[in-house]
Amino acid sequence: MERQPAGRVGAFAVARLLAAVLPALAGCDDVREPRVTVSELNWACGAQRCTATFRLTADERDEPVVVRVRAYAGEDVASREIVGETAERLTLRSGEPRRLSVAIDTRLPATRVRVVVGGDS
Repeated sequence: MERQPAGRVGAFAVARLLAAVLPALAGCDDVREPRVTVSELNWACGAQRCTATFRLTADERDEPVVVRVRAYAGEDVASREIVGETAERLTLRSGEPRRLSVAIDTRLPATRVRVVVGGDS
């Protein structure tokens, strides 16, 4: 049985590793967080419900996203807790602002509302 020089086996192993890893790295752009701007957020909360109106704009390309609107109770970060949430899947077209209005039922009176946009994976 004939043995190959050590340098040749190492180069072959590196080539196989690159062949396996490069396609995965090329697709990394698809798993990044969406680049979406949230603007014009207006909200109001009562004892058991919050309403929020806001505008979303995809910054660079069409973006399939999950939009979560969360209502929080608590006066400071240490005591803050989510008391209501709603989520919606949608696709934002690049450069076309989209206005949304939502209502969130809450288990306690809320003192803050936040819009969180994530990738739809």
